[in-house]
Amino acid sequence: MIQIEVVYARPERQWSVDLEIDDGTSAEEATEIARNSERLLWVDDLLVVAYAVWGREVPAEYRLKDGDRLELLRSLPVDPMEARRRKAAAQKD
Repeated sequence: MIQIEVVYARPERQWSVDLEIDDGTSAEEATEIARNSERLLWVDDLLVVAYAVWGREVPAEYRLKDGDRLELLRSLPVDPMEARRRKAAAQKD
């Protein structure tokens, strides 16, 4: 068994779940385990588009290691570059 942390964030709130899982569990499998944990049951729109471990993107098949911090990545409502362009244009007016 290994210990990992699964985190999910939205602009207004973030969630963290500590899990004890079987060695060799994939990021995708750990996400399903976390999704059914009491802390994440209340997240009604848990839509994962990618995974990261300690800030580095990993495939869904990535086998987690003891102490990993699995980050569940969501889609951004606006591309960050586009948001900066809009902000710069608004400041010119």
